[in-house]
Amino acid sequence: MKKRLARILAVTLGAATLLTGCGGNSGQKTSDSSKKSDDQKITEDVTKTEGEIEVWTNLSQEEMNFYVEEFNKIVPGVKVKVTVMPSKEYRTKLQNAFRTGTNAPDVATFEISDLGVYKETDMLENLSQEKYGAEDISKDMIPYVDELSRDKEGDIRGLSWQSTPGGFWYKKALAKEYLGTDDPDELAAMLSDWDKIVEVGKQVYEKSDGKIALLDDVESVLQLYASYKGQPWVDDNNHIISDDYMLEMYKMMETVVSNKVDAEADMWSAGWTSGMYSKDMFILTCLPTWGLNFCIKPGIPDDEMDKAANTWGYMQAPIPYQNGGTWYGMYSKSKNKDAAWAWIKTMTSNVDYLVNGLANTWGDFPGYIPAIEKCIEEGHTDIVTGDQQYFVDFYETAKEVKGDPMTKYDRQAWTSAGAQMDLIATGQITPEEAVQGFKEDMKNIYPEIEID
Repeated sequence: MKKRLARILAVTLGAATLLTGCGGNSGQKTSDSSKKSDDQKITEDVTKTEGEIEVWTNLSQEEMNFYVEEFNKIVPGVKVKVTVMPSKEYRTKLQNAFRTGTNAPDVATFEISDLGVYKETDMLENLSQEKYGAEDISKDMIPYVDELSRDKEGDIRGLSWQSTPGGFWYKKALAKEYLGTDDPDELAAMLSDWDKIVEVGKQVYEKSDGKIALLDDVESVLQLYASYKGQPWVDDNNHIISDDYMLEMYKMMETVVSNKVDAEADMWSAGWTSGMYSKDMFILTCLPTWGLNFCIKPGIPDDEMDKAANTWGYMQAPIPYQNGGTWYGMYSKSKNKDAAWAWIKTMTSNVDYLVNGLANTWGDFPGYIPAIEKCIEEGHTDIVTGDQQYFVDFYETAKEVKGDPMTKYDRQAWTSAGAQMDLIATGQITPEEAVQGFKEDMKNIYPEIEID
């Protein structure tokens, strides 16, 4: 509870770091400049490319070391210098470097919300130019990944190596004990809508004498609702998302909390992570593809991984949502576009690397369909999930996901929506007050937003 209250205070006192500046005139596209090609030649067979590039990222050094090693097995002639920074520092420095052109990287990684800002500027290279051949790659991406890779004019501004559909991860033993089954299809049918989730959650709480909850935290409600809106947080006319949708979400949060459906595990906290393995607190957590390797498995001590074998399962959520994802983008003024393209193309569409390197080593779910189908053909599994071939479910969900437009407002919208969620969880406001608080918070940070 203290951590949740601290988070409320932090959001109240200051807004999250934003990339709002990229919407300024200095970065906006000018006429057809983004469609013009320079005279840098691109090697058709990227494995023969030679050169040197600098890549900036807020991913971990461990990840990037692995990526560079795998890349150089395929493209030995390109030397890659990697600069890793913490997220807040990264966003500020990248924005400044791209604006000024001083010591800017050739390639940078962009979280999904950041790409939504940058892709509408001249700062990212137009990869739809024929010399790159990105159109041939993107047409074989998961549809929502292809859609989100494009600017409003339909040009590709980045490519992603992953797709991130989501569902419910569940503890098999607890599901068997309290729900009567650990079969993912049976569980999906049992929990196919929010009314069923609430009713089953009440039964779990009663059956366990209040020791076990169905859901980990009320934020699992936010994960589903905020990731499957069917509309942007703020549209092109500066109108904020509808009150009806936000009210429905906040009412469901209130229902979940009041009926003890969640364990109040405070998603993303240390206690929540430990609850993945060392504590029996909840049965389900709502997370996308990366949840297994970046949330569940980190809570398992290395020397106990064998004990954790076949302890978790994955099931479809009531709706096909996605959350997260990272893209590679090329700086439009890079002097090393040939080598930069070799990196982007290889790391997002080389099937052997995506299957044997990315998926089998990091557990990442690709965005490139030929790689996904190869993973499924080979029967991709994980020690923690036993023999469940959960990539099959990922694939089915990913094909149904509709990518909501990503804009400069997204990062703050999640923060503001989460702040009101915390106030509901601690009993301080009503759902109606949460809707108003969300709108006022967004308006305070972005005065151009129109609210009722």
